[in-house]
Amino acid sequence: MFYLVWQMGLLLLAAIAAGVFIGYQIWSGDARSAEADKALAENARLRQENENLARRLGEASVKSVTAEATPEAPVVEAKPEPAPEPESKPAAAAKPAAKSEAKAAAKPKAAAKPKAKSIPKPASPAGQDDLTRIKGLGPKAAAALQAGGVTTIAQIAEWTETDVDVWDDRINGRGRIARDQWVEQAKSLTD
Repeated sequence: MFYLVWQMGLLLLAAIAAGVFIGYQIWSGDARSAEADKALAENARLRQENENLARRLGEASVKSVTAEATPEAPVVEAKPEPAPEPESKPAAAAKPAAKSEAKAAAKPKAAAKPKAKSIPKPASPAGQDDLTRIKGLGPKAAAALQAGGVTTIAQIAEWTETDVDVWDDRINGRGRIARDQWVEQAKSLTD
């Protein structure tokens, strides 16, 4: 009888070992799932990074087109205006004025701020309009349009819905052309 208990004990140990092995295999599947989640998260991060780089590359090409299209304009510095000279006052008003002048002399005056540098807009070449007159059309979009051959507001006024879709994709406007109604604005500017 001891022999039968001994064999059953071995079977029990074998069953426990098999259960532990199968349980490990099942729970290690969760570890593979976590690895898959990490891989998916890394893939999403890389995709976002790729889109950001593509957007920057597009902006860089627009900047280079803008730099090539607009000539360097000289910077004109505005000179500060001289302070007005004090007027002479009658003798009766001189005494109270002397006190206020003494107070003013005690407090240091702030130095006159020079006016900001004014940079003139470069003159547009003959046959070209200032496309930025259209609300919502900024300098980058204007440079991209000019690089593509759109140089006048009248050309924008003649756009069809297909043209709007094509140019919106070209300048990466994300629906701005239709939303800001560039075509309608261009029509009103050309009338």
